[in-house]
Amino acid sequence: MIVTIDFLAGQVLRPDDLLALAVGYVTQSNPVSRTSTAIVADSSIICPVDGPTEIRLSARWTSLAGGMRWCWRSTGTVSLVSRDILSPGSTVSANSGTAWIRDIRLRQIATIGEEQTVTHFDAATTQLIQERLIVTGVGEVVFQFAQATSNASATTLAGQSYATVQKLRTL
Repeated sequence: MIVTIDFLAGQVLRPDDLLALAVGYVTQSNPVSRTSTAIVADSSIICPVDGPTEIRLSARWTSLAGGMRWCWRSTGTVSLVSRDILSPGSTVSANSGTAWIRDIRLRQIATIGEEQTVTHFDAATTQLIQERLIVTGVGEVVFQFAQATSNASATTLAGQSYATVQKLRTL
């Protein structure tokens, strides 16, 4: 990737100027579970936004019965430009103790808070959600999740889940 720096001749670069070019990341750190609730709550994946920003999510999750529901919450003046989603679809089936994903969700939507769901389909494996958001404004964007269907068995967001955050510049 080629990154250009917009500075005038003779202008002194400050450490903060160079740091703004680097991709940052935030992690879930520790697994967190939701049990008996289909109401989304905040994760530890909280992304700072200060101007045009790209956020790329890689969320790993397991379900013992309730499936997965997720969305984003924003604070301050943050507004969504684009949201791309790649995840298992909501139609699944089990076959001889293993699950097959019948469809894949690959779509772009225009709202940051629209909830997506996946039904439970395999307690033995970790599933993946990938998203890319382009946002503007100032504030934070917070990944939220719950069970798709309230169940006494946990749905868990893995500690290895993370998001990268990169400031963009308008051309």
